[in-house]
Amino acid sequence: MIELEGLTKTYAGKDVVQDVSLRVESGEFGVLIGPSGCGKSTTLRMINRLIPLTRGRIILGDEDVTQLPPEQLRRRIGYAIQSIGLFPHWTVAENIAVVPGLLKWAKSRSDARVDELLNLFHLDAGEFRDKYPHQLSGGQAQRVGVARALAADPEVLLMDEPFGAVDPITREVLQNEMLRVHAQTRKTIVFVTHDMDEALKLASRIAILNAGRLVQYDRPIELLTQPADDFVNDFIGKADLGLKLLSRRWVHQYQRQAPLFDDTTAQSTGNQHAWEVDAQRHPIRLHGGRLDGDGTRQRTEVNAEWVATAEMPMKEALSRMVWFRVMALPVIDAEGRLIGEVTMHGVMGRQP
Repeated sequence: MIELEGLTKTYAGKDVVQDVSLRVESGEFGVLIGPSGCGKSTTLRMINRLIPLTRGRIILGDEDVTQLPPEQLRRRIGYAIQSIGLFPHWTVAENIAVVPGLLKWAKSRSDARVDELLNLFHLDAGEFRDKYPHQLSGGQAQRVGVARALAADPEVLLMDEPFGAVDPITREVLQNEMLRVHAQTRKTIVFVTHDMDEALKLASRIAILNAGRLVQYDRPIELLTQPADDFVNDFIGKADLGLKLLSRRWVHQYQRQAPLFDDTTAQSTGNQHAWEVDAQRHPIRLHGGRLDGDGTRQRTEVNAEWVATAEMPMKEALSRMVWFRVMALPVIDAEGRLIGEVTMHGVMGRQP
């Protein structure tokens, strides 16, 4: 969908972006990251020609962006920024409908699209369409900003540190929303951030830049396990590398068959722990398997907060095991039935 070929930007005789070449496939979530001043935002802004490039080419689909009228190009590309930029004297609906209005959409079509996007971002259309920006929380305003960028169904969505100005809790919620929206829309996204954890959570591929140069462009797992050089290794962060790796692996990759407790004999099948289930196969008790156990088979009621699902990141599953002092988590399906388990030993036994 997007291809950069030898992209270079020169200011006052200095190359702030130097010969960057990379390709973002259709439907991918690409992230640009690097130290302050590395050229990531400059690169993003050259894609929709907010900044003219000095040398190289940018291909959108199969067209050179420099050969397209700027206004036509920008209507094909959604753009969301940290400061949001909502028009304060316009309602939420009017803000979202800006580009459809420029494209002369019929009012009925535009109104339907506004409602569709508000619902996509879990903002009730009846409640929010007539509100003004000052009546929104930071997280709500940011959702509206991204909805506006998607209003005309663009081919590509560019996002320049969109969640950098919100608190950590809201930021995590917005990241989860973005993952959900990307999964539903399959838009091609190029996202700038300075937060490596955010990049690892969101990205299909990550481009690490330093001093205007592309150092490595890879999938998150390859970045973590095969860094190109010491700069990448240091930038990713060695101290919690194992946890970062687990943030990109999922429970189903570690899941195994769960040993069941035999209620008639009060014996397990020889394991150090076993799961007791009800008639619907919902896990109700863990026998043994506590981190603070004294060697006896303690019974622990299953807490709904320490069950796992197959698509849960292993970092979250490990965190729950540590917090609740258990050696294993039950893995449940959508109906809450036991389908397996993940264990502390299983995490430690797998090679990076």
